[in-house]
Amino acid sequence: MTTLLGGGSRQTYAATLPPDRYYCLLDELPSHLIPQRVLRALHSQNDQQPLYLNPQCVLCPAEELLPEQDDRKELLSALAKEGTIAWVRDSLTGSQLPFWLGPQLEAVVRDLRPNEPVPPTVPDAMRRLLAMAGILVSEGGTTQRDHECEETIRKAGPLFREKDYAALAGLIHPFHVAALRRYYRRKIRTGAIPLGDRQTLRRYVAYNDPVARFFHHQITAILSAVAGEPLKPSYVYLASYLSGAELKKHTDREQCEFSVTLCLDFSPEPALATPWPIRLDTPTGTVTVYQALGDGLAYRGTHLPHYRDTLGEGQTSTSIFFHYVAADFAGSLD
Repeated sequence: MTTLLGGGSRQTYAATLPPDRYYCLLDELPSHLIPQRVLRALHSQNDQQPLYLNPQCVLCPAEELLPEQDDRKELLSALAKEGTIAWVRDSLTGSQLPFWLGPQLEAVVRDLRPNEPVPPTVPDAMRRLLAMAGILVSEGGTTQRDHECEETIRKAGPLFREKDYAALAGLIHPFHVAALRRYYRRKIRTGAIPLGDRQTLRRYVAYNDPVARFFHHQITAILSAVAGEPLKPSYVYLASYLSGAELKKHTDREQCEFSVTLCLDFSPEPALATPWPIRLDTPTGTVTVYQALGDGLAYRGTHLPHYRDTLGEGQTSTSIFFHYVAADFAGSLD
């Protein structure tokens, strides 16, 4: 957290968490991996409005599941089981996001009282951080993410249903974008993700990785709202491309009727959108979509041919492909 707030982080508590497990530790966020536009917004937030403990936030030991999570053990299998997690429920989708709390933030959150404003003794920077995570909310009980999600669905839904594609800005919480970048960079660096598949030898690939699968289920409600019909996840695929890789023009198989390509990582770090767009061939011409880190693109993968040109020298790019089918789809999900 000190890095996020302008100081130097010693990563003391993060060192107690297993590096091969997934966690999003608020006290020591990897600020260099948070999209820079989000950091700027964090520092410019208004600290004057009263904030309250989110009644949809539940603190529990990381090794324990909430009662409603008993049937999701496989999805949670790669999460770090150490420390305390603040589970924040999204009021719009019902999904729950985990934020790990170190001793300092845990003590602050546990001292807060329901329906009472956050006391002035809580530093402004800490208030901003907890509000960004949804642990603190405004008087009406809504978070910034609630408003962003509603606006995304409002804009994307009509476009998707008319044209079979729509941009989904900020699909994954930016703190989790940073945590995912850390997690998958390490998996690639340590050889836990293999290089090459049938489409190209110049990308690292992971099929149904449990962490990606967790977020796959998290965003199902959003994509269903955009598509205008109930959907269910089929499979998820992570691909980290090396320079010289290309994605040849293709359409997808039936398990990918509704897809989201999430821009997770790119090197060198882009200031805004990455310079490696995805292209869609639509009935009215080719559409070129540039994505910033954390942005998604929803599209009908079985309808629209899609592709990318050759990735430039010295560049790497990581995407997660979330695939869905109609809720009544009876075929294989693999």
